[in-house]
Amino acid sequence: MNALGIIGLLLGIVILIVVSYKGFSAVPTTMLAGAVVMILNGVNLWTGYSTMWIGGLAGVFTSYYLLFLVSTFFANVMQATGACTTVAYKFVDWFGKKHILTVLTVFCFLLCYGGVSFFVVMFAVSPIAFSLFAELNIPRKMIMLPVAAGAGAFVLAVPGSTQLSNVIPTALGTSLMAAPAMGFLICILGMAISFVYVEKVYKKTMLAVEAGTEPGWVPDSSNAALRARGDVPGITGGFLPLLFVIAFIVAGSFIKFIENATLLAVLAMLIGSVLAIALNLKFIEGSKMAAFKEMLTKSATGAAGSALTLGAIVGFGTIVSNTASFTSIVEWLMNLNMSPYWKGVISTGALAGVCGSASSGAKLTMDYLGEYFINSGCNLEVLHRLIANASITFDSLPHATGCFLMLSYFGLNHKIGYKHVFWLDTVIPLALVIVFTFACTLLF
Repeated sequence: MNALGIIGLLLGIVILIVVSYKGFSAVPTTMLAGAVVMILNGVNLWTGYSTMWIGGLAGVFTSYYLLFLVSTFFANVMQATGACTTVAYKFVDWFGKKHILTVLTVFCFLLCYGGVSFFVVMFAVSPIAFSLFAELNIPRKMIMLPVAAGAGAFVLAVPGSTQLSNVIPTALGTSLMAAPAMGFLICILGMAISFVYVEKVYKKTMLAVEAGTEPGWVPDSSNAALRARGDVPGITGGFLPLLFVIAFIVAGSFIKFIENATLLAVLAMLIGSVLAIALNLKFIEGSKMAAFKEMLTKSATGAAGSALTLGAIVGFGTIVSNTASFTSIVEWLMNLNMSPYWKGVISTGALAGVCGSASSGAKLTMDYLGEYFINSGCNLEVLHRLIANASITFDSLPHATGCFLMLSYFGLNHKIGYKHVFWLDTVIPLALVIVFTFACTLLF
């Protein structure tokens, strides 16, 4: 291995994390960290920035900008019409205040398990959550709890999930339902621990808010003032657009009437937005034309900001993956002499950590080791489930793409919002996958 190059990769990731905690945005942070990686790996800076970094950035805009645009527009329409406030009020009426974050966690989990992507869940849930937070005086940073626990961890690897962490290991010749008993057991244990964590943090935080030692809800420029109960749509106008979006995506995921998953989500959000406007037009305050202009402008700029954040992190990952040192790390992992189960788990987790992406970790492991695993004689269904769960461990370290996007979109930074992501999306999944890998090594 090239020791200096490996140090460069690790130092780049450390810089990315440290500078992010200082409150810098993704673009300058990734450019600085990328420079360190390139210098210590002998990569030409101009080539690195103009082809690798900008190539990753452009790829995200090509792949995701339309999704972000339409998803942000849907969120803005739900907010402008008051539909999200209707949903929030009903959640409070039905479930009360005491366990509302756990309810939101379950809501996020069900959306993701039904086939809705993490990005879409984030855009769709945020206006509802923030209306709830305004009503109940919950601090903004608490949004990380239900999204991280419900949409960022075990739901990605549970049997039957159509998320990439569960899809990629099917290259072993397995199905999405591989090792169902073990898979559901991991998920049930993981979600149970996550619920306890969410409840404990929520209770402690709200006691601090009530005591005046911690601020409650503080809106920013993107959050409209909370509407009175008499000034919001009825239950049909509030819930129908959201239910349509969910049903359209879930049905499309299983029936496959639209093969392209991004196009499916874009159409769902677009039709849902039209439905929300048609049902709730009278609840849009002020001039309708001015309101539409504002919604479109906020959506375009908001989507560009989200794509830029995600693209910058992907650009950094592109620089990393194009170095000889990264190739050396991959080859070293592939040549580890150990049980196929441990080899799959360690390789997937390590590569997910380096890349900052669960799907990248699983994909690289399958690309390099898939044939080896198939010929190893191990239980491929068990291995499928372990790899899926290993991918959701180190993929949520501070430099991960999803972390940057979540924090940026929710108006938070690493210092304020990351801590709970670490416990819910890294520590708890890692502890369980280690325990189950030990067990599988003994049993299979």
